[in-house]
Amino acid sequence: SKSNSNSSSYSNALNNSSNSIMPPELIQLQLENTDLRSRLAALTDTQSESKAELLSLLEQQTLHSSQLESKLHQLNAGFAAIEKERKMLRKAADMANRDRDEVEKRCGVLERHLKLREGEVGKLAERCREQERRIEGFVGERDGWKDEA
Repeated sequence: SKSNSNSSSYSNALNNSSNSIMPPELIQLQLENTDLRSRLAALTDTQSESKAELLSLLEQQTLHSSQLESKLHQLNAGFAAIEKERKMLRKAADMANRDRDEVEKRCGVLERHLKLREGEVGKLAERCREQERRIEGFVGERDGWKDEA
């Protein structure tokens, strides 16, 4: 209702001014008012376009931000998978190193046993050769005794 009374008093002032000569201050105020109204209308139109442009830009930025966030999540998931695989491979490598160390240790023990057995076999072979010589000597003596008998 206040805007109605303002517009009706504005209309009354215009009507009254048509009937009489307007003071320069009133003319100046009316010109300023008209100028402000036209600037307000231009600004409102510009703001509408600016609002639409800003909304469009905001939507584009939101979409771009969402895409970047999605890529970030994908990268984080990829990094997590890589880290998980790295830990698994590290664990497998550690286990393989422990197994290798154990096998090398067992291999050393077996090599020492093998050398001992080879030494024993060499000694047994020498004893067998010595016994064969004794047997051959005994057989030779026995054959000599037969010939004498």
